[in-house]
Amino acid sequence: MPDLRLLFARICVLLDESPSHSLLDLSRKFDVSPNAIQKAVASMTNRQFTKFKDDVLMAKLTRLLIARPIASIRDLSIDLGYKSVHSFAWHVRRASGTSPAQLRIRIAAEIATQDCQAQVHASEEVVCLHG
Repeated sequence: MPDLRLLFARICVLLDESPSHSLLDLSRKFDVSPNAIQKAVASMTNRQFTKFKDDVLMAKLTRLLIARPIASIRDLSIDLGYKSVHSFAWHVRRASGTSPAQLRIRIAAEIATQDCQAQVHASEEVVCLHG
């Protein structure tokens, strides 16, 4: 049995590069059983592999949507290592409960709300300084 911490670190590196990697892909890549991959993830995160992979996908997709808000869904799927937009959309729906397009709208709204709150806070500071 491989060192679970080392295996988990290697899993993280590959999933960060491309969250499209499947359990079987990782198993083959590291020459370990799928069970070893699941055990490594569970021992380090207390989560199932699928849930952990979903978290990685959502974190990477969120960063991409913030950095490139008008990128096409196709471009985002390719950037995240998916060979088909359909597969990408299915994984996003499973992870977030919404489509990639709807997720983009939700993230844009959250950013707009945060920007608005920051502007209100900044204007309150100006009033306090001058008042």
